[in-house]
Formats: sequence, structure tokens, C-alpha cells
Amino acid sequence: MKLSQLFCPPPVRARHVKRTFVSSPDDDPGRPTREVIETALDVVRQTLDLDLSDVSRRMRSAPRWPDIWPGEHYRLLAAFVRRLQPQTVVEIGTHSGLSALSLKKYLPASARLFTFDLVRWDAVPDTCLVREDFVDGRLVQICADLADPHVFRQHAGLLAGADLVFADGPKDRRFEPAFAEHLDTLLPSPPRWVIFDDIRDLNMLQFWRDIRHPKLDLSSFGHWTGTGLVRWGHAGSAKAQPRTE
Repeated sequence: MKLSQLFCPPPVRARHVKRTFVSSPDDDPGRPTREVIETALDVVRQTLDLDLSDVSRRMRSAPRWPDIWPGEHYRLLAAFVRRLQPQTVVEIGTHSGLSALSLKKYLPASARLFTFDLVRWDAVPDTCLVREDFVDGRLVQICADLADPHVFRQHAGLLAGADLVFADGPKDRRFEPAFAEHLDTLLPSPPRWVIFDDIRDLNMLQFWRDIRHPKLDLSSFGHWTGTGLVRWGHAGSAKAQPRTE
């Protein structure tokens, strides 16, 4: 590709345009298994009938992201919880709380959702969370950087027991690879479902490609910037091994 092509004006008009690349799937080191594909199909079917209007009403202005599907991932996240009925969910990246509220809506009564961030939820100007969301103990925020190996070890027990992890980190080419390598230190442990946001972002392309665990790109049914599903712990690792010719 010529530089003139790479930096030319976007060929389409839209509210928001980002640059990315597409790559061949046949030589991807983390091909999806039947379990991954069947679970994804079940979740997408459930997404058709979900209603997150109560979450959308928490927003102060449009666009109301949870009402947009496909294109946004909120209904897909809620459908994963509804389908999997996990007892422990971990979210990375609290921000305004829309994802946490979407994950919590169908959370079993006995389950808990732990959301990690570097900033307290009530210090975020456009937060959709309120104190009452935390009263029953089913939603807990932890301010910590899980890319730090010492911090990760402190929460290793929680992550080892998580049935579902939603990672919406900074996409800075540092956090996600470090977090993924830390996840591999928990093996052998029961496989868990891990969802990564923005896998089509330029900073995420190599990271997503390198994952050797069974995985599937669900962007057409989730976030337009990329939604990736991984069955973490089934014959794989966070990083592709060097090829030998």
C-alpha cells in the first residue's frame, strides 16, 4: 500500500470514521472452536430481544449508545450474561458505567460484578452510575491497574474464578498485552470467556492477532470498532509463538 493511499481522505462519509486493516483468517493462530461459534450464535439470537432502555435513560444526552445495536456492544454484553449466567464477572474500564449497568441487568441474584478502573466512578463527569447501584454489593468497583504484575497477583484469585471478563482498557499497546500475559499465569484453571473491545483499532490489531486461544471476531454484532470473543484457557496463549520455516 502506498503512503498516499494510507493517508488519503476516508472513502466514506459517516459520523465517525477510523482507519484499520483486515487480515486473512486461515493463518490466524487462534481459530474459533465449535464451542465458541455455537455460544456466539446463541448470544446473538438473545441480543435480538433485549431491552436496555432503562440503561439508556441514565444518559444525559443523545446518542443513547445502549439503544444502538448492531453498532454498539451493550446489548451483546447483556446477552452474554443472560446466556452464561456467570457467578463472577470482571469488567476492566468502568468509565461512565454503561457497560457495568448492561452487564449487571441480567446478572444472577447470587452473582457479583467487579469493575476495575484507575478513576473512581463518582469522579467521572458524565457517569451514569449512582450510589444505589453499589448498595446490594453485586456491583463493586476496584481502583487498580491490572497491567501491573504486583497488582494483578493481588487480584489473581478473583480473576481465576471469573466466568466472564470484559476488557475495555486504554488500547495503548501496553495494557492489553500485559494483562493477557498475566491471564496466562492463571493457567491451568477453568476456561473463562473474555471479551475485548475495539479489536479493530490500529493499536489493537497485532494484539488480537497474536492471541492463540480460540477466538472469534463479533464486530458485526457488537461494537463497530471491534468486539472480540475469546475462550481463554483452551489450548492457547496470549501471544503467538515465532514461526519456524
